[in-house]
Amino acid sequence: MLRINKILLMLIIFSLAVLLTAETSGEYGFQLLKIASGPEGAAQAGTGAFFSGEAYAFMINPTAGLFAEQRVISIAQNYWIFDTKLNSAGYINTNGKTSFGVAYRYLDYGMLENRTDTGTLIGEFHPMDLIFSLNFGYRFTPNQYAGINANALYEKIDTASSYGYTFDLGYTYLSYLQGQKFSAVIKNLGQTSAMENETIDLPISFELGVIQEFDINTIKLFSELKMIKHIDDDELRAVLGTKVKLNNILDLKLGYKLNFDAESFTAGFGINLKKISIDYAYVPFEYNVNDVHVIGLSYKF
Repeated sequence: MLRINKILLMLIIFSLAVLLTAETSGEYGFQLLKIASGPEGAAQAGTGAFFSGEAYAFMINPTAGLFAEQRVISIAQNYWIFDTKLNSAGYINTNGKTSFGVAYRYLDYGMLENRTDTGTLIGEFHPMDLIFSLNFGYRFTPNQYAGINANALYEKIDTASSYGYTFDLGYTYLSYLQGQKFSAVIKNLGQTSAMENETIDLPISFELGVIQEFDINTIKLFSELKMIKHIDDDELRAVLGTKVKLNNILDLKLGYKLNFDAESFTAGFGINLKKISIDYAYVPFEYNVNDVHVIGLSYKF
């Protein structure tokens, strides 16, 4: 077991070193891979997967589904920037030892005008992004968890299109301190086809996080701090999310994004009614960019 821990540590250090020294280059696509699909993650600035009731929490972290023994189906409508819409749906079945999940994400850009270089209108086109995901997670020791996501991608712009596949690899370690976890994730490793003879690079990223849970009388407080490095971005970013659970009925959520261009605070709430949960997230943007609203519904079997 000591040898396994050393190998995992070496992989984390090597991956982080590569991403921190990477320079941006080439044409990067499939930016949908960066967007939080559900209201839980959106309200907490892209964190909160480990204490989420959403079926597609594994898209934030492939090991997240292992921390709740449940079967859940979730749907979400994300009113994204510039009047675009992101639809998501997912299902997960987990017993704490293993987890299996499926999900899809569909980003609809709406109808856009197609003009020549001189500005002449020649028609309209309907771009879109589509992602199908499979998840498997496994607890291989009492305090070590691993997970993998396999994603099938499709992107269309006017008459040109591209398809591909990616993998997300996740590892979580339960600290000896009560309620504390450490996580590491490598996302979007894969390959895509060319679009009109132009190669599309994937937005590979590496994430390191620390998660802490507190019990204060009848109130539960969850918090997560996560460092993020995207290979298509020279900046090192951080996100912080907090969730307060009041009497297992009402959830209040806050998040903050550090070193993002047009984003900072996020917020939301959730209402838990026996087997049904209703969630809402609000993500404001600066520079006259549309604010984002996310509405989700989950049903637990």
